[in-house]
Order: sequence, then C-alpha cells, then structure tokens
Amino acid sequence: MNEQQIDKVTQIASLIVGNMQERLTPAEQQQLDTWLQEDDENPLLFQQLMDAELLTHDLNEMNSYDHNQAFEKLTHQILLNEVSGKRVYFRIWWYMVAALLVLVAGGIAYFSLNKHKNKTATPVSAVVAQKKAAGDLPDTKKAVLILADGSTITLSEISNGSIARQGNVMIQKNQNGQLEYKLSAATANTTGYNTLRTPRGGEYQLILDDGTKIWLNSASTLQFPVHFNSDERRVVLTGEGYFEVQSSVIPNSGGRKRSFIVSVDNMEVQAIGTSFNISAYKEDNRSQTTVVEGLVQVNRNNKTNLLSPGKKLIAQDTAVTVEDVDVKQEIAWTHGEFVFRNTSLKMVMNELTRWYDMDVTYDPGVPSLHFSGEVQRASDIRSVLHMLEYTGGVTFTINKRLITVHPGKK
Repeated sequence: MNEQQIDKVTQIASLIVGNMQERLTPAEQQQLDTWLQEDDENPLLFQQLMDAELLTHDLNEMNSYDHNQAFEKLTHQILLNEVSGKRVYFRIWWYMVAALLVLVAGGIAYFSLNKHKNKTATPVSAVVAQKKAAGDLPDTKKAVLILADGSTITLSEISNGSIARQGNVMIQKNQNGQLEYKLSAATANTTGYNTLRTPRGGEYQLILDDGTKIWLNSASTLQFPVHFNSDERRVVLTGEGYFEVQSSVIPNSGGRKRSFIVSVDNMEVQAIGTSFNISAYKEDNRSQTTVVEGLVQVNRNNKTNLLSPGKKLIAQDTAVTVEDVDVKQEIAWTHGEFVFRNTSLKMVMNELTRWYDMDVTYDPGVPSLHFSGEVQRASDIRSVLHMLEYTGGVTFTINKRLITVHPGKK
C-alpha cells in the first residue's frame, strides 16, 4: 500500500464524513459521487456505513484483529486493484468498517502511521479509531489583556460588557466572549498599544477597531494598537494566529487601500483584505504562513513572496519554501480540532503539549514517525495518546505534567 493509496482512503472517508454533516462543497460532492459510481459495491459500502448499531457492535471486536492486515483489506475495498487485468475487490473486514463508521458518525478520532524504513520503502500503515472523549478540559477561552498603562485584565474572570476605555475607543467583552474594540466617536485621539496573551491550553478571539477578526491560539501573544492612526495597520505576533482582515481605505487618499501587516519571526506578512494563518512557535524551529482567501505578500531577508489561496510559505533558518497545502489542516484549531497530515511525531507532540499544558521528553531509540489523523481538541490527553499508541509506533507514560515517549513494541 503506497502513500498515494493511503491518501485516497483518507480522502474518501473525509468525504463521507462531510456528507453526513451536510457540509460538502459542490466539488467535494462530485468527488463522492464519482467514487460511488466507480463500482457497484461502493454504494453498498456507503449504505452499510450508515448502520450505526451494527457497526458499533463490530467496533467492540476491534482489538482481536491485526491492524495492518485489516487496514490493507479496507483500502482494497475502496481502491481498485488491478490483478491479471481484472478489477478485484476484497470484501470488507468489519473491524475496519467499524473503525471507519465511528469516523463517519462524527463520534471518533483517528490516526494513521507512516513508518519509512528508507527513502523508497512503502509506508507501513495502521488506522485506529476511538470514540471522541469530552475530556475534563476547563473553559479554554483564557487570555490576559495588558493595557497601554501596563495594567492587566484576566479575561476569563470578568463578565461580558465594557472592560476599559482608552481615549475614544471602548474595549468590551461581547456576548460571544470575544474581545472587541469600538470607536465611540467619529475620530480617535488614542495612541498606545495593547497586548493579548494566551496561556498554554488557552485561546481567544479578538475584533480590532477596524473590524479585523483574529483568533489567537494557545501560548501566543499579539501586540496591536488600540486604534489604527496611520496609513498602515501593523501588529506583532508570537505563536499562532488566524486573521480575517477587514478591507480599509486610507482617508482622503482617493480610495487607496490600507495594508495590514503582521510582524512575526523576522519577517512581515502583508495583506489588504484577506484570510490567512500564521504559526511561528520557537519550539517548532520554523514559521508557516498559509493563505485561505485573497493574496498575501511575505517579506523576509529582503526577499518577497506573493501567496495565493491554498499556498503555504515555510521559513526555516535561511531557507524559504512555498508549497500547496491542506487549508483544513492549517486552520483546524479555529474549529476545535487537531488535523494532522503526514505530520512528524515531534510536531504532533509540540501541538499537543502546548494545548494540554504539558512537557515532553523522548527516550533513546524513538523512531522518526509521521502521522495522519483528526481529533477534537476537547478530547482527554490520555485518549489521544492511546490512539497514537494503537498504531504500534510509540508508547507513552505520564508523570504529573510530563509525557515520556518510548519506542513502540517491535
């Protein structure tokens, strides 16, 4: 089973999930319809995946099957296999159908493991499924606001309503729990910067006075002016943030647009009216800028890159690369999910430990692994680690707030 085939299986499963949740785009619906028409047995498989009672019962027997062999059988049910010039389908092994159903029903998280022995080796893959656990996470809307005079406000400890006034700008916590800045007069005489800081395990949403919306991920900081007085709008980010920039015109300029600039990790990301995500955590040793809508210009080391939707710029040391990207993966955190696509173990653990406010250490001999999967951020950390263990690549122990990664069983 090669990596391309694994991606096809994951794609079909994702389309079925989208169909169940009635959120497929026309193009995605066409992809699903095409797969349904590829073989007479595909519609039968599709209907069987809707029988929650039957397949949930089969899920209880999942531990009695070999995961690698089961995955091979499921993928052959979804993919056409050329054997002696004839199209051959293997019958579904209900262990894997049950695992897939939990995904389709919206009640699971899943992971697959790609373990490369060498550059040309075919990935050894296993898919595991487990019901999503609500977990015991507290309210994750947590942040501290630092005003221009240095005073601090812990946002999770105050009620909705007005928080402070700085010049002609009112700061309030709206009914959705978002931090919102509003002009209280036609013009603002306010200068100075505020800072919004989220802890590990926290996140927050912010609406600037120009209408720009910002989602701030855990362990992140955003510094921004109380009011944009100049011809450009500039903020400073550390960590990760998703931006929906409101288009703005420079006064008395004949309609010239005012740019929005994010300073992050020795570079500048410039937009006028667009949506994009920036991730620049120090422990990841790289920064990533992903465009969702519109155009973004990235300036770094006196070099400029123009990014269109679906493109990601990765800056690491002095190297800069631009590649196509799965936008869903990049902004999944804004929808309460972790989505991994061939993501290294280190990057997976960095993201998990930031969110669950834990530390990680690695035993000698832990292999270089890459995972694909989806899981709710509301899941309990032990459930997530258990799913990773199910792939057979690694095991974990937890001592207070320290996670130790061990090599998997051979």
